[in-house]
Amino acid sequence: MKGLKHSGGKVAIIDVGSNTIKVLCAENNDQRIKKLGAKSIEARLGGDQRVEGNWLEDESRKAAIRAILDLQDFALNYEVEKIEIVATSAVRDASNQDQFLEEVAHEAASPLRVLSEKEEATLIGRGIACDPDLPDPKCFCALDIGGGSLECIKYQDRDVTEGVSLPIGAVRLAGLLKSKGKLPINEKQIRELKVFVSKKLQDAKTKFLSKDGTLIGCGGAFSISRAILAYRSGVKYEYFPVTISISDLAKLFEELRKLRLEDRCKIPCLSEGRADILPLALLVLLTVAEEHSVSHFHHSQYNLRFGLAATSFGYFKNKV
Repeated sequence: MKGLKHSGGKVAIIDVGSNTIKVLCAENNDQRIKKLGAKSIEARLGGDQRVEGNWLEDESRKAAIRAILDLQDFALNYEVEKIEIVATSAVRDASNQDQFLEEVAHEAASPLRVLSEKEEATLIGRGIACDPDLPDPKCFCALDIGGGSLECIKYQDRDVTEGVSLPIGAVRLAGLLKSKGKLPINEKQIRELKVFVSKKLQDAKTKFLSKDGTLIGCGGAFSISRAILAYRSGVKYEYFPVTISISDLAKLFEELRKLRLEDRCKIPCLSEGRADILPLALLVLLTVAEEHSVSHFHHSQYNLRFGLAATSFGYFKNKV
């Protein structure tokens, strides 16, 4: 980041995901991104299927727009000079994408920009690279698990050298189950889902493994899992280790997948909006770990929103 001219000011990045809509309010602070505030709203936009493909239902779109406006008001409290609204898999793959874009343009202060798979991977990589606690910010392999997709990223010399977006997000997998993730997941379903995930990984020919068997991981599944593990250890979230073992995630998966939705919701730190999909997100992560001999994930909270902020501040030569 040294040697580049950084723009000042404050920005807000609103990220419209398949399961959650989030905002990051940030400021350029001496070549570092300073987080001023952040908020998320669980407004599940993706997951509906029709003959013509993915579809954004009327109520889902309305809920998403309410969330965007709420987060926009939240951001204005920080006197941001720019609000950028972006969308990923749910909107990118939707047959009625244009309808939603028009609705957002009519209601929000900024138009909604739909990121391509390449743009999403690049921005996630840039965001993770801003993490001061990263083992090696110049070279890493990372995963970002969302509701609609799994982003697999190789980052080297300040650039994403390889990025793959796979349609195996937690909300999508829940849609493959008759129960939509609300009932226990049996052994047969686990085998079928693992075969489905493995095939997607193999078709993409992913080879995302760092030298010591650790992958960088970001996304809600990591944050929630870490919060649950921290609570059970009697440690505050911010003091719980950022390195999460596969064995801990496997134990958590086994516990959750045997429970009904109402029983999962009784677990501290696990909200109803996440309780149906967390076991499925963990299944994806465990399948990746098995395919690539991963023993640990290093959890980074620097993500796509940080990547957009960093790009806005001029930390990278090229815009996305």
